[in-house]
Amino acid sequence: MRKYFKYLAVALVGSFFLLSSCIETDDVMTSNVSVGGLVTPVSKNIPYKLNATPSFDVSVLVPVGPAIQKVEMYKTFTNIDGKNSNTALLGTLDVNGSNATADFTGKVTLNYAALIKDLTVAGKALPANEGLLNIGEAWTITFVSIMSDDQRMVNNAATTSIGVANQYAGDYQCVGTFSHPTAGVRPINEKKFLKPLTAYSCNIPVGDLGGAGYFVDIVIDPVTNTVTYANGVPTGIIATADKRSYFEPSTGKFYLYYYYVGVNGNRIIEEVYTPIK
Repeated sequence: MRKYFKYLAVALVGSFFLLSSCIETDDVMTSNVSVGGLVTPVSKNIPYKLNATPSFDVSVLVPVGPAIQKVEMYKTFTNIDGKNSNTALLGTLDVNGSNATADFTGKVTLNYAALIKDLTVAGKALPANEGLLNIGEAWTITFVSIMSDDQRMVNNAATTSIGVANQYAGDYQCVGTFSHPTAGVRPINEKKFLKPLTAYSCNIPVGDLGGAGYFVDIVIDPVTNTVTYANGVPTGIIATADKRSYFEPSTGKFYLYYYYVGVNGNRIIEEVYTPIK
């Protein structure tokens, strides 16, 4: 009987220390873990159209959560040779803890002077004349949250790219059809981004196959606004002979008709791109 009570006492003492250890570990974890600070830029890509962008907005969504005092935006410029500038403060968005009870969306309005202020590449300031920039150069905007409770700084992984662009670059709603020689016709209805290459060319996904790595360059004649195709993946993307591909300046729309040759015949794509304002 004494041996039984001895074992019972040891078991109870062991259970007490095990329970105490679990409680202490959980308490330490919950008291020391830092959370919050998440922000998401509303737009990941913003085209800066040369001589056609007097001002624009960078908008940020701050989801409901631990209170954020403000969001600081920092900028870095990358030139056509791939060289980066220094990093400088671009602007500050005051949240004032309002995200503690509801999602918060705010914006900072910017212009060219704000983009180039305090930035240098290889010791040289960015040009005061934006016309001297090159298509493909870009600013990268990063976001740092300053928490309301302890002024802790939280770096966010999401960024916004502001790319030096031509007049055609930007987001479009693309609708149309992809006609397959054996599988038939399927509709296209998706948001697409026209990536600027030069003053009069952009890169676009082929039909609804952008996810498969199919792209093509469109080249716009500045006089006639007729569109031709180049550097397609897959190779051999061709303009449809009896339909004119073109850009419509009055609406900003693109009307594209092209195809490529595959097994069993041609894959025919017909699309209308409408700019998303």
